[in-house]
Amino acid sequence: MKYTLETDFSKHVKSDELHRVYLLYGSQTYLVSMYEKMLIKKALSGEFNEFNLHRFEGADFSMQDLYDAVEQLPFMAQARCVTVDIDPDKLDSGALKEFCSVISDPPATTTVIVTIKTGQPPLKKEKLSALVKTCDKAGGVIELGARRSADLLRFLRSRASKNGCELSSDEASYLVERCADDMQLLSQELDKVCAYKGTGTITKEEIDAVVSVVMQARVFDLSKAIFRGNFQKAMELVDQLLYMREPVPRILAVLSGSFVDLYRGFCARQAGVSPAQAAVDLGYAKNREFVLKNAMTDSAEYSAIQIGQMLETLIQADARLKSTGASDRVILEQVITQLFLITGKVR
Repeated sequence: MKYTLETDFSKHVKSDELHRVYLLYGSQTYLVSMYEKMLIKKALSGEFNEFNLHRFEGADFSMQDLYDAVEQLPFMAQARCVTVDIDPDKLDSGALKEFCSVISDPPATTTVIVTIKTGQPPLKKEKLSALVKTCDKAGGVIELGARRSADLLRFLRSRASKNGCELSSDEASYLVERCADDMQLLSQELDKVCAYKGTGTITKEEIDAVVSVVMQARVFDLSKAIFRGNFQKAMELVDQLLYMREPVPRILAVLSGSFVDLYRGFCARQAGVSPAQAAVDLGYAKNREFVLKNAMTDSAEYSAIQIGQMLETLIQADARLKSTGASDRVILEQVITQLFLITGKVR
């Protein structure tokens, strides 16, 4: 059975129903791990659980050992549980076929939980499809991706409250901007902020003092500095990114994404489409709507010709990085200077 909504799967996990096989995967490894723990607890409700839980990780385990673990009877309990953390891409077609055969029909006393914690679906879709097909037929499958923005903010505020702190929606959104939407990273960074704060209401200054900003957030700050005409701030951010040994092609790729967002925001604003609808039409994740909303606001200050020139400048810089022997840093600083000249806002 495929669960298309996390809410439906959550209800199932809290119910008395228990499938014999589960497949948990998706971009949110935090949720994969969370539901894995909940299912283990649900499957092993009796005593001697340490004897009835068998874990396998990676691709180096023996299929015979896995078969034996799945088929083994519970020890002085009603049930046993076998968890397998696997990356299907690391299994050849023969091994994957054998794996699917082993987990396809476990005994009624065994619950098998298969997880993929790579953070993204496997590149080889045929392998994922084979695994999904097997687990769908034998039990339950759920892909755990990005949560809606409102749900993500509720998660952060609830976690802060459990740590004895208060987190407003604005500060929660700011934390998401700093760390992107990775719930594993967000939970770790929020725990650090709460430990630093102790008790009380968390401020942006305290988030800045503790949180390890992901590269995408620094490049996002770089694009904002360009949009606001702050040349000095932009060059400081370039220094920070290069000091962190971030590759210039990667910096340029993320920066280009911000200007593509600007172009999309411009088009959506011209068409009179709301940010929420534009985010759906353009394929933005539900918790990334704020990116397009900001882009629509920023795009109001530029003409279509200016935005076109910005995108062309970035394309030319990318070509120079790939085809010339010029210094990557020089190319990056030049493209940023050219973008400032196009915006006509330098202070």
